[in-house]
Amino acid sequence: MRCIYCNTPLAAIDYCTGCGADITIQKRIVRISNLLYNEGLEKALVRDMEGAITCLKRSLKFNKENIDARNLLGLCYYETGEAVSALCEWVVSKNLQQQDNLADYYINQLQNNKNRLDTINQTIRKYNQSVLYCREDNEDMAIIQLKKVISQNPKFVKAYQLLALLYMKRQEYERARKLLKKAAHIDTTNTTTLRYLQEIEDVTGKGTSLNKKHKKYEKEKEDDRVSGTLRYMSGTEMVIQPTTFRDSSTIATFINIILGILLGGAIVWFLIVPANRQAVNDAANRQVTEANTKLATESVKVQDLQDQIDDYAQQAERAENDRDDALAKAQSYDDLLAVANIYISGDQTTAANLIAGLNADDFDGNAKTLYDSLNQAVQSSLFTQYYTAGTSAYYPNADYDTAIIQLQKAVDSDPERKQEKHYEAMLYLGMAYYYKGDTTHADEVFRQITEYYPAHAAEVQGYISSSGQNSGGAGSNAADLSGMGDAATGQYGTTGEDPTSGGDTTQYPDGLYAAWTDPNTGLQYDVNGNLLPGQGQ
Repeated sequence: MRCIYCNTPLAAIDYCTGCGADITIQKRIVRISNLLYNEGLEKALVRDMEGAITCLKRSLKFNKENIDARNLLGLCYYETGEAVSALCEWVVSKNLQQQDNLADYYINQLQNNKNRLDTINQTIRKYNQSVLYCREDNEDMAIIQLKKVISQNPKFVKAYQLLALLYMKRQEYERARKLLKKAAHIDTTNTTTLRYLQEIEDVTGKGTSLNKKHKKYEKEKEDDRVSGTLRYMSGTEMVIQPTTFRDSSTIATFINIILGILLGGAIVWFLIVPANRQAVNDAANRQVTEANTKLATESVKVQDLQDQIDDYAQQAERAENDRDDALAKAQSYDDLLAVANIYISGDQTTAANLIAGLNADDFDGNAKTLYDSLNQAVQSSLFTQYYTAGTSAYYPNADYDTAIIQLQKAVDSDPERKQEKHYEAMLYLGMAYYYKGDTTHADEVFRQITEYYPAHAAEVQGYISSSGQNSGGAGSNAADLSGMGDAATGQYGTTGEDPTSGGDTTQYPDGLYAAWTDPNTGLQYDVNGNLLPGQGQ
């Protein structure tokens, strides 16, 4: 054992003679690992493979360099038919300790027999295929594959368990019991095997004995009966006496000689020649093993390099995204400056359209202040432009269609109603709809006024058709939108009086009354701006 700090060989004392570090905990960990290894060895000796594998795995968690525990874990895997897991453990063991390692012997024994390796690979593929068949409910094909697996690898415990489970599903409990007993002889305390046996016992009501019956004595008796020998005890000695004795003839002697010559030739052919071939194959297999080991090491290095390449690629992608974000932000700043230039040049409409396409989240600091200022200034300028055009069309031209278009733009340009004359814009818009005869839109605008500006609700309530007052006028609180300043505002109807200003109450044909009087000319007009009958003649 060596110090984990300076790799100095440790003595019996509790500190390192090389660096002086306290290695009490290290020694304790090694002792625990060795204790678990001994427990695993004891379980393996009584064929408790599952328990042995559990102990050995725990031992390696405490000390991954416990070569004995790793080699024994590989043997336990190999004994239960999992040769791939065993080979992995032995390869790791060999990499940890190059010299005097039993893993070399195990690997050579496994890799020198290429037929055995091919068989193991075939059994693994067939077992995986049988599992796939089970998932697809193709039980017949799964059973066929599992039988082939067991015949080629009689120690594969998982194959016994899966085949037994299929038999249990088909209620062929005796077949399942035989398979589970074979699996139990390989791994005596496997919990899966014992659980399946318990289920079979619960269903059939018949217990299962896992004790092997040693029939050595019965076999000897059978051999004696066939060979014609007589065995009996003489005191403490066993006497074996043939029951018959025949003297060989000359022909039989020649036949025996010929058979001996043939047997000697067969021994030379089948033992000496294969031994020479085996020596050549062993040398080749050793070279293959060394090449595979080097290849595995290089593969690990290649994987590390590939991981580094992927990491660099991700960093490059993040840098490229940051660059794109920076370019997009710079473009947003350029667009903001372009909007400022257009606004300064006086093209407020184009500036408003362009600034509407900008995202406020793209700016910060002074740029955000400039964006907010431009946005507010453009909205104020547009509102003023549309409001002026709308009111000019409303009065004195009475061009309600143009007034509606311009005033609607003014209202839309100030969605948060921050402009000082937003109420007047909505009021002129509603009255333009009203005088045009579009009561539906007029009612909608007037109701919005009552909602947004409750203090002015009384001024427009009379113009809402649903209130029942549009046919008779706007009432005493109706707004003066004649556009004529001091001119009197009236209504039309059949009541015979002007309730708003006490003005002219003269009733004209069709029940019309003067809505307002021009102070310069004295001409009277109705609410629609039409000259009343008898005026201007």
